Amino acid sequence: MWKFEDRRETIEEAHFKASFIDHKLVDNLDYHTGTAEFLGKEIKYDKKNHRWTYFNNCPVNFHTPSEHNTLAEEEDTIQVEVLLEMTE
Repeated sequence: MWKFEDRRETIEEAHFKASFIDHKLVDNLDYHTGTAEFLGKEIKYDKKNHRWTYFNNCPVNFHTPSEHNTLAEEEDTIQVEVLLEMTE
């Protein structure tokens, strides 16, 4: 049987951010929703696979500029962004 002390601890924002891999490479990180921006595009954190993905579920490659994404990936991202805006 485990016995826990009744105590309150202050948790710093940095603790939340540190749980996201490559959190220093993204902008506007919302650690409540797990969303952020990378090179002006909306991304989300995939907790299951421990990686960042675009809203079309393509993984974010922080080491390759987005200009190298295929045209199909770019179009998918745009379509997802449009759908998200329409649902707001």
